[in-house]
Amino acid sequence: MKPALKRYMRQLVLTLVVYTAAIVGINVLDASLDLPVPLLIALSLLPVIPAIYLLFIMTEFVRTLDEVQQKVVTESTLWSAGLVGIAGFTYGFLEGAVELPAISPIWILPALLMVQGIAQAFVRMRYL
Repeated sequence: MKPALKRYMRQLVLTLVVYTAAIVGINVLDASLDLPVPLLIALSLLPVIPAIYLLFIMTEFVRTLDEVQQKVVTESTLWSAGLVGIAGFTYGFLEGAVELPAISPIWILPALLMVQGIAQAFVRMRYL
């Protein structure tokens, strides 16, 4: 395994552990204590910190890739943004026309990452 990939995987796992601990910790505190609203808001935003850090470590890793791999990542990310954006756009129109359940925006980032991974498999076939 290349050193850049090892470093990325180590940072990724650590970041996901911190993110998970923040989510679990906030839910435990919220369920067991009667927290004031300002503190609850501050605690609820804690998982955003590892998510932002994840963006930095992903960007740093992509910079270590060769040009072809960077093209694959870039194109699959564009497909992901486009497909998830159009899906949200479409759902918004349908939600206005017929009664559909509301979808929380919390699902946008996981959808982007999942679709980007799937798109990467298809884009990679074009370049490699």
